Amino acid sequence: MEELAEAEVRALMELQYFFPVPSPDPYAEVASRIGLDIESLLSSLRGLARKGVLKRVGYYYNYRSQSKEAALVAFMAADEDAMAKAVASDVLVSHAYVRDDPEYNVWLVIKRDSMDEIIRYSRKLAEVTGSKGFVLLTSVRTYKLSVKYDLYRGVSRSGPYAYLPLRPPRPEDLGVPAELPSLLRALPLEPRPYISIASRLGMTEAQVVEAARRLLEAGVLADPGAALDGEALGFKVNGMVVMEPSSSPEGLCESASRSEFSTHVVLRSSMPEGAWRYPCYAMIHARSRDLADEVAREIAKAGGARSYRVIYSLRDLKPGFVR
Repeated sequence: MEELAEAEVRALMELQYFFPVPSPDPYAEVASRIGLDIESLLSSLRGLARKGVLKRVGYYYNYRSQSKEAALVAFMAADEDAMAKAVASDVLVSHAYVRDDPEYNVWLVIKRDSMDEIIRYSRKLAEVTGSKGFVLLTSVRTYKLSVKYDLYRGVSRSGPYAYLPLRPPRPEDLGVPAELPSLLRALPLEPRPYISIASRLGMTEAQVVEAARRLLEAGVLADPGAALDGEALGFKVNGMVVMEPSSSPEGLCESASRSEFSTHVVLRSSMPEGAWRYPCYAMIHARSRDLADEVAREIAKAGGARSYRVIYSLRDLKPGFVR
């Protein structure tokens, strides 16, 4: 676990939960709030980035605005190392974990232009890795996405821009250059970070800041601020809470999304139909399994789940991948 100085903790907490939007100079605002000069803050952030603690400062780009489909695919993989090798360079496989489910040991989030492409790719992966089978869990709706870490409480806690609309527009629909959201994913660690992005697109700084605000409001962008490597900070417990509804799956997911400790809540359907009985998913990250179990129990109880399980991560097959 990387040990942080108190000033680093305060900086990362501020950048995670209170990132200034919109602001042409977010680092200067954060530095002022925590009593540092901007160069000291940026020097600290660059050091944390070199250590791998800070992955990036920026925005999540909603894949639905990119006209892509996504699915969580669970494999009965015979060779986990072969799976890691097969997906290592694929930027559209954004999560790849070995998990402690007794039947399905490798879980991938796969994005493609169509569901048919996801199915074909999954079949190919199953073949080259000697998998005995797989179940494909399509994303019906993502209610929430905000992967942030409370460095004081030792558990994940979502930020203020966690909720995603069902059908976000494309950037072009808002009169914004199509490439801008991708550039906003990782802001430079320098004063007035939007200036360099503006110069690449022939825009002014003010235009980029205003566009970022509109993209965030529309749900094209989400979850602004610092993205951290939780495992490097001791958040080694990664629990996927899968829940079976007693009544409405939508109601269960909506309830789960209201928990401050859920970082990612998704309603899913299985292919083949009926192959998996848990349609509602919520992610939890914590420094201890006891704490994760407690939070999972609270989320399932609040939503009136008929049953639930926590499927824990055992190994990240794409360590260091910037999502």
